[in-house]
Amino acid sequence: MRIEILGCSGSVMKGFNTTSILVNSSLLIDAGSASSVLSEDSIVNIRNILITHSHIDHIKELPFIVDTLFCRKAKGVTIWGSEMTIDSLKRHIFNGLIWPEMDELNVEEGFLELAPIPQDGFIDGNIRVQAYPVDHIEGSVCYLITENNRSVLFSGDVGYDKGLFDLVHSFGDKLAALFVEVSFPDNMAGLARVSHHLTPELLAKGLDGIVSSSTKVIAYHIKPKYLDMVVSQLSPGIDHIKGGEVFEF
Repeated sequence: MRIEILGCSGSVMKGFNTTSILVNSSLLIDAGSASSVLSEDSIVNIRNILITHSHIDHIKELPFIVDTLFCRKAKGVTIWGSEMTIDSLKRHIFNGLIWPEMDELNVEEGFLELAPIPQDGFIDGNIRVQAYPVDHIEGSVCYLITENNRSVLFSGDVGYDKGLFDLVHSFGDKLAALFVEVSFPDNMAGLARVSHHLTPELLAKGLDGIVSSSTKVIAYHIKPKYLDMVVSQLSPGIDHIKGGEVFEF
């Protein structure tokens, strides 16, 4: 499984892009920055777009990705999310006011579908995708990507969520990597709890005794303003990313 970090920051600042993670060149997790990072040819290869939730930093370039796909006459593209996220995209983004409705564009049949992800996920080639609810805004999900019996979990935005940590525990050694948000430093724990985000201390508490030693834990979605402080507070063995990294699992 090849994972390219196009963007992974919790806010927009010069040199920092918001979340977009490309898996095996054809599956995109969140649409915070892909259109401004990838070439048109790379965008045309995308067939599945997974949206963790509808906050602007996770969807802000989705209309421009769709625009490129439309202009290049791509087919068979699906935007996935929870029922609430898909409904929000239809009502508040692709609504004829913020961005054209798909029906207004007279698109060719089979171009693009916005679809709630099934409860048991879906399979695309060698990859299986499953979504699980997490504690952020209503309708938020994390995504588990599995290939060749090796899984990688992307938390999306999440607060201190026992459900997420139980999920990590349940996969044991089969979980090759956990990409988990850590938005704020420890001294902002109050704001983190109210806004349903994690701090290094909250992450350490949640993972204590439940994550396999073979699972690579990688912090992302760090607010650029607090990057150095958050990184200094991460527990030993927890890595972090800034964007531009490539992983193979």
